[in-house]
Amino acid sequence: MSWEVVARKDFQDSVRSRWLQGLTVLFVVLVAGVIWVLRPGPGETVSSNQVLNSLLLKDALVTTLVPLIALVVAYNAVVGERESGSLKLLLSLPHSRADVVAGKVIGRSAAFGVAVFVGFLLPALALALGPLQFEVGSFVGFTLLTALLGAVFVAIAVGASAAVPSNTLAIGITVGLYFLFVPLWGAVQLPLQFYFQVSSPPAWLPLTGQEVIRLLRLINPTGAFKIVTNAYLGSTLFAGDGARLHVGATAMLLAWLLAPPLFGLWRFDRADL
Repeated sequence: MSWEVVARKDFQDSVRSRWLQGLTVLFVVLVAGVIWVLRPGPGETVSSNQVLNSLLLKDALVTTLVPLIALVVAYNAVVGERESGSLKLLLSLPHSRADVVAGKVIGRSAAFGVAVFVGFLLPALALALGPLQFEVGSFVGFTLLTALLGAVFVAIAVGASAAVPSNTLAIGITVGLYFLFVPLWGAVQLPLQFYFQVSSPPAWLPLTGQEVIRLLRLINPTGAFKIVTNAYLGSTLFAGDGARLHVGATAMLLAWLLAPPLFGLWRFDRADL
């Protein structure tokens, strides 16, 4: 299949990228540092699940740094080759535009997945050998979910890269999306939470205040990731009263994985190279 050739080459190029290598080292150092900070004191017992589910690791590090690395890795995936002229050469081979977009998403997601596994490997050894209750299955599952979050943001960046004609636009869109989804989303939710505590939603809105906040959490891929990982590490994923919420969060992650590349391909197909 033609997309496999594109994905293989893109994976190899991405793994050799100094950007990805440097950001992987940074990720290793930060994850290891967080685990060292959260290490148990004398006479204390801490499980690896508690460390992974901590605000410092999951909220302050993973959902902040992972989207940034993924967007940096993928923002110029298509438009970079378009500006350099190599895209015309690529399309002169037996590759369709769909092959290019799919190959870029898969290749760069795989490269990012390698970075995530390397980033968690040394901390895993530290957890396994340290004074902690190390739960291997949960740790591997959390690592896979983190790789999925990275793949979602790779897909968003590749979709944007395929949809626009210049690197400048691609950078602007990815930077804007990062700030929207990471620091600014909470700034939007807090005033709304306060508003719904002191007032009822408008009559024209067919949702309660709690449902609006929940919907905002679901729409944001980092919010959906937190919902899924909280349930996973608490051994309640797809079970109990929150099962519908977990299904919705998982579906939203998959939707973000597919929709941006499809939109980018739709625009890319109509572009005059």
